[in-house]
Amino acid sequence: MLELRPSVNRLWPNIRTAIGFIVLASAGCSPSAPSHLPNPVLLPAYAVGNAIHNASYNARRAKVKTYVSQNFKALHQDILGGDGSALEMAYQLAGVPEANRPALTQMLAAEPNLTKDPEALTVSLMVHGG
Repeated sequence: MLELRPSVNRLWPNIRTAIGFIVLASAGCSPSAPSHLPNPVLLPAYAVGNAIHNASYNARRAKVKTYVSQNFKALHQDILGGDGSALEMAYQLAGVPEANRPALTQMLAAEPNLTKDPEALTVSLMVHGG
């Protein structure tokens, strides 16, 4: 007579789960549909690009910080006066667009904490820099 035996292939549920996972993961990589997941093939390129961008930003920030620390009193006087060569040089180093400089100078003059801390002035310049 025929005997009823359990399935010999006990891996079928695991295989089905793996196939389902692969299908869902590949759906997130679709180039035509909107997705918050980046293309995994491009992740190494994104990492290299991000490292280059961070290195250039850190180098520019170090220049701005050194300049602000060495010329802090002159910068403070230029900010209160509304213009000056030290302030223009700081703007150039930070990459602040010329169109934004007058408004930024007024904002810096109105902020009392920037007269005490070179680091705060450096951060303000870098935030508004390009």
